[in-house]
Amino acid sequence: MKKRTIAAGLLTLLSVVTLAACSKTSESSKIVTMKGDTVTVGDIYDQLKGTPTAQQTTLNILISRVFEKQYKGKVSDKQVEEAYNNTVKSYGGEKNFLSAISQQNYTKETYKQYIRAEKLVEYASKQEAQKELTTANYKSAYKDYNPEVTVQLIQMDDESKAKSVLDQAKADGADFEKLAKDNSKTKKTEYTFDSGSTNIPDAVSKAAFSLKKGEVSDLITTADYQSLQQGQQKSLYYIIKVTSKADKNANWKAYKSRLKEIILNQKINNATFRNAVIGKAFKKANVKVKDKTMNDIITRYAKAADTSASTTTTKSEATTANSDKTTEASTDSQTTAAE
Repeated sequence: MKKRTIAAGLLTLLSVVTLAACSKTSESSKIVTMKGDTVTVGDIYDQLKGTPTAQQTTLNILISRVFEKQYKGKVSDKQVEEAYNNTVKSYGGEKNFLSAISQQNYTKETYKQYIRAEKLVEYASKQEAQKELTTANYKSAYKDYNPEVTVQLIQMDDESKAKSVLDQAKADGADFEKLAKDNSKTKKTEYTFDSGSTNIPDAVSKAAFSLKKGEVSDLITTADYQSLQQGQQKSLYYIIKVTSKADKNANWKAYKSRLKEIILNQKINNATFRNAVIGKAFKKANVKVKDKTMNDIITRYAKAADTSASTTTTKSEATTANSDKTTEASTDSQTTAAE
């Protein structure tokens, strides 16, 4: 516990040092005095500036300040509290959560600051992602889309028991609903989802889409992400039975609203796309790192923004070229008809 407290204290000090390094006056501020010598803010900064922790802290501060200014008022305190409470709940309570984040040098308040910054980046990413709502992208999303399926689900954390339950579920005349209620770790045993849903493990949804109505899956093994968050490595075991499955409409426009959500979510959660959004915001704010040691903290964002701009230009040129070809073809057709 003492080590964690010291680590959290160092992070706070590091934040102060990182900001103070921008000012000559602050650099000379004395942190420690002794006979014949002193330790200044500048001394500490010089020692820490090259470390990953220093760079990450600087980046967090930078993102927070740039996005707060450019998207002021777009994220409320209520949104931050809701996100914080949901995260705490996933850890089984605040005590477990605070213990976990202290290992990453976060306090309750600094973690809320992190959430706010993340929410601001998410908002900016969503605005940028609106540009991706093209007919071509809608059709591409439709191609990969699987409409809603309803399953009865059994979740277990014991492999031996899961195999035994699977044998029972596969037997003729098995009452799957009763098996689910008697053996599943989850109170809820029926789920409806499509390929854009995020509340079901990918392996489970993939299995569901491959099954026909009335079929029972084989044993599906996934990582227990909650245990991973707590520093453990466990597995979860699933068995599902498909009870309802919608046919896919041949017209993509029937799913336009849902496809829009999927396209936006995929972009927002794509690291390269988010880096480009951050890079554009930094460029707009004219962010420049004065210390070469810290320069790497914005390089990847600048590159992502440049790549994004280049890709957008290429797409625009291709669209213009296709438009020109269409116009030429139309003109040639009209000329031939006149002749």
